[in-house]
Amino acid sequence: MIKEFLKKHWYKYVLGITCLVVVDLLQLYVPRYVSKVVDHLRYEKPDLNYVSIIIWSVIGIAFGMAIVRFFWRYFIIGASRKFEYLARNILFDKLLSLSMSYFDVNRSGDLMAKFTNDLQAVRMALAQGVVLSVDATFMAIMTVIFMGSFVNWRLTWIAIAPMPGVALVALLFGRLIHKKFMKAQQEYSALSEITEETVSGVRIIKSFAANDLMHRLFNERSMRNYKTNMSLAKVSSLFFPLMTFFASLSYVLALRFGGAMVIREQVSLGEFVAFNSYLGMLTWPMMAFGFVLNVIQRGRASYKRIMEIMKEKPHVVEPDNPIKIESIEKVEFRNLTYRYPGSTRDVLKNVSFSFTKGNMVGIVGTVGSGKSTIVKLLAKLYPVERGKIFINDVDINDISSQNIRNLIAFVPSEAFLFSDEIQKNIAFAQDTIDFEKVVNYAKLAAVHEDIEKFPQGYKTIVGERGVTLSGGQKQRVTIARALYREKDVLIFDDCLSAVDPETEERIISTLREKYRDKTMIIITHRLKVLKDADLIIVLDDGKIVEMGNHEKLMQQEGLYYKMFKKQLIEGELRK
Repeated sequence: MIKEFLKKHWYKYVLGITCLVVVDLLQLYVPRYVSKVVDHLRYEKPDLNYVSIIIWSVIGIAFGMAIVRFFWRYFIIGASRKFEYLARNILFDKLLSLSMSYFDVNRSGDLMAKFTNDLQAVRMALAQGVVLSVDATFMAIMTVIFMGSFVNWRLTWIAIAPMPGVALVALLFGRLIHKKFMKAQQEYSALSEITEETVSGVRIIKSFAANDLMHRLFNERSMRNYKTNMSLAKVSSLFFPLMTFFASLSYVLALRFGGAMVIREQVSLGEFVAFNSYLGMLTWPMMAFGFVLNVIQRGRASYKRIMEIMKEKPHVVEPDNPIKIESIEKVEFRNLTYRYPGSTRDVLKNVSFSFTKGNMVGIVGTVGSGKSTIVKLLAKLYPVERGKIFINDVDINDISSQNIRNLIAFVPSEAFLFSDEIQKNIAFAQDTIDFEKVVNYAKLAAVHEDIEKFPQGYKTIVGERGVTLSGGQKQRVTIARALYREKDVLIFDDCLSAVDPETEERIISTLREKYRDKTMIIITHRLKVLKDADLIIVLDDGKIVEMGNHEKLMQQEGLYYKMFKKQLIEGELRK
């Protein structure tokens, strides 16, 4: 990612570094002017005009440095901000391209940390890391040259003798900082995860009076984050004082031997003042090496975490030459077996059935029997590896995911709404909002009257995850959202569990009557709504144990018959 960025934006760094070098060169000449002023003022009758010229020269240099410094900051820091912007977009696109299985095993808090803290650390490495490494290297070399050439080479070698200690400290601490920063980022990710879960599930936490429990869990995670960062801080706290110690030794040596040279008139007072100014300039690069190392090690650790996402390959592989289909006329599952990544159990076992356009297909069965997996595989949310799914007699693996999903309207079991207006949630992913269509489909989903009761109607903001709506209202809004897409296939994955049975039956009956030409796949625990289904698939432990319409299955008196009778009895008892 960084290599590709530098190939396109290398000129910004070249311009920025050039400006940085100019600033450093201008800065190196200031002590020479100070030296001349100090030596000139020792005369019995110093020329004030000469002093004024030098002062104005220094002011001119300072002004020039300010202008050029603006440009190096503009080019280099601007380039790093550009990288952050591009990298965040690339990461976002990469996440959207990954299969559902990736999100099943990766925590959202960790992903959020990579989008924020880690990207910021990489940006710092590309800005301060580049600037300080160039600045420190150039200034260190040029300062030594200026000290030796314009003052005294012997004094220069004596004063910089402790400087190799700086390099030694940097070498010893570098890997340790990298390791501890990686650990700190992992703990931050875990803290972000529990924070996100607490905010999202605050109503559950309060309803279960679990405030103390969550506070304890958060405090434990926060303490681990604190201890990890304190461990990193201790290393950094020892790192910088050691760097400063070696730099201070240089001052001690300069005062001892430089002072003696001034007394013996081997070096003028002005040159000694200039030498100490140069030594101050040299101290900064030596200390900067430590800071640079810290920043670069943090950037390396964060870049490694970011590249974990970039190197991830989607489990659903797109075909090189996809076959485009315009509609879904026929679907066939043939000997399909599926196991989720990381699992040791097949959730579907040798499943085979088919249906055609206009059919109403019901999928029922015991808990964990693989009902939702069937429709997720049809939508290519997971890869079809063992067995086959054919759409219009074309292998689903030869059709692009985008093509299939553009022909399907999927209502998942978990009703998710965005923190936006109700009308925008219903018309989600559409360029424009057709309000007449929004209202029409809200009526079909039996949620129009509820929406009209809100003060802002369809412009009501539903809050994060639709928190201001009831469970049943959220589910019906998601159904309206699916209907708004007007696709060939409507998939309802147990998406009416929060509404009463009568409302669910009325909605399904209305949709069936309205959309005879569309295929409807309904996963439900309420079997009564499937009495008019053309095909009902009955699953148990991942296998199809029964298949047929309602009348046929009732005659067989198998699992479906038992489930249906049980629900009838429960319904009578509730009355």
